Amino acid sequence: MEGAKEVVDAINGLRDDLDQRHTDNISAQAATDAKVVEAIRRIDDLHKAFPGGDWEAHRRYHETLIRKNEERSKFYADLRQEMAQKGLWALVIGAASAAYWIGNLVWLYFKTKVTS
Repeated sequence: MEGAKEVVDAINGLRDDLDQRHTDNISAQAATDAKVVEAIRRIDDLHKAFPGGDWEAHRRYHETLIRKNEERSKFYADLRQEMAQKGLWALVIGAASAAYWIGNLVWLYFKTKVTS
C-alpha cells in the first residue's frame, strides 16, 4: 500500500498544479477579454468618425480642408508680397512728389529773391 500512497500523493500534487494553472489561465483570459472589449469599443468610436462608414469621403473631406488651408496661406503670402511691392511704389512716388514740391518751393524762393 505504500506505493499506492505515493501514487495518490503524486496525482494530488498534479491536480493541485493543474488547479493553479487553471486559475492563472482564467485570470489571464479575463484580462484578455477586458482588453478585447476595450479594443472593440475604441474601434466602434473610430467608426463614428466616418458618417455612414464612408472612409473615402472622410479622407476627401480632410484633403479638402488641407487644400483650402494651403490656398488661404498662399493668398495671404501673395497679398503681403503685393502690399510690400505697392508700399514700396507708394514710398517712391511719395519721395518723388516731396522732391518736386521742395524743388518748386526752392525755385519760388530763389525767384522771389532774384526779382525783388
